[in-house]
Amino acid sequence: MNVQVSINHDNLEEYRDADTYDFINGGFEIGGNFYLNLAREYGSPILEIACGTGRITVPMAEQGYNITGVDITQEMLEAARQKATHHGVSVKWVHGDARNLELQRTYRMIFTTGNSFQAFLDRHSQERLLLTVHKHLDSNGVFAFETRNPIMSQLSTSNGKEEDAGAYVNKEGRTVFVTERCLYDHRTQLEHYVTRRRWKTKSSAEESAETRIAIRYVFPQELEALLHYNGFYLEQMYGNFDLSPFQSDSPLMVCVCRKRPI
Repeated sequence: MNVQVSINHDNLEEYRDADTYDFINGGFEIGGNFYLNLAREYGSPILEIACGTGRITVPMAEQGYNITGVDITQEMLEAARQKATHHGVSVKWVHGDARNLELQRTYRMIFTTGNSFQAFLDRHSQERLLLTVHKHLDSNGVFAFETRNPIMSQLSTSNGKEEDAGAYVNKEGRTVFVTERCLYDHRTQLEHYVTRRRWKTKSSAEESAETRIAIRYVFPQELEALLHYNGFYLEQMYGNFDLSPFQSDSPLMVCVCRKRPI
């Protein structure tokens, strides 16, 4: 049965707690080397869209690249600024919506990672993002991003039931238990998550927090058409950051694109 789910939140709740985000989402190794290798090929200046806490931005700056990081969430940008200061590097940070950017310059490389492409939840938002990229990309530059591969056998199990999603020990040494409710809407191609985290305080009282997020899946041919009609050549699509060929069961679509006139 196809159940349509409406969105009544700003889709940023998962990004308000920068410390938890960093703790859960790991470091530079997740995709970082892939984008760093592109930076070595194309050089500066570089623009990272949806840079978050600077997980990739700051290490690139440490490598000597002239890089700008843009994010829509103030909490994430503040954490990124603190990281840059701690590591003694200079990064231009911009608080803004990637769909409406006017930075008055072009870049040799533009990228967005962390599957942030999926945060643009409809075709209009995707096209506004791509227009921003096209406008700011040097004619000989590269645009790169990744997005999860929509494997239908996995998406079809998204039934909205609350399920155990594991546990982790946070920075305060407290065990946080996680449950998730996940529902995939086939019509909109949106997967909706409600994540609940529970932990005990020093006084053994239980506390909890709940966040909501939606992500959009695009299918391979749909993605290629979206890029084509918004001014890009899709030069390469890998199945993961290790440059493995894209296949039906690949976890990701890792895309390397070049600009064409529109």
